[in-house]
Amino acid sequence: MSKRHQRLTGLFIQEITLALRNVHGLNDKGLLTITGADLSRDDKTLDVFYSVLGTPEEQARKQRILTANSREIRTILFKRLRLKSVPEISFKFDETPQKAAHIEKLLDNLRSEHDTTDENTRP
Repeated sequence: MSKRHQRLTGLFIQEITLALRNVHGLNDKGLLTITGADLSRDDKTLDVFYSVLGTPEEQARKQRILTANSREIRTILFKRLRLKSVPEISFKFDETPQKAAHIEKLLDNLRSEHDTTDENTRP
């Protein structure tokens, strides 16, 4: 990935985060965090990854709000950044935090089972 590509991706993340502060209903319940973005090689599409600290219903509600406002956010980026073109934006739920928590829980279970086994095998 070129430096320009990396800078653009970082700039888009920063500006989208600012734009999301003004989206009605997005900041009511549950914490939304932008976790990353993937700008296509041709700079025409931007996948923005986010996570939600909240219930699955809250996650679904935030997805609907993000999808409904993606065109408006793109317009805001176009006005703020003054670029020739701004990529189409699609928001995608980032499951990494949930997967990491699940793996951590499995590891904790293994550790506790291992500790229990060690205690039972000691003379």
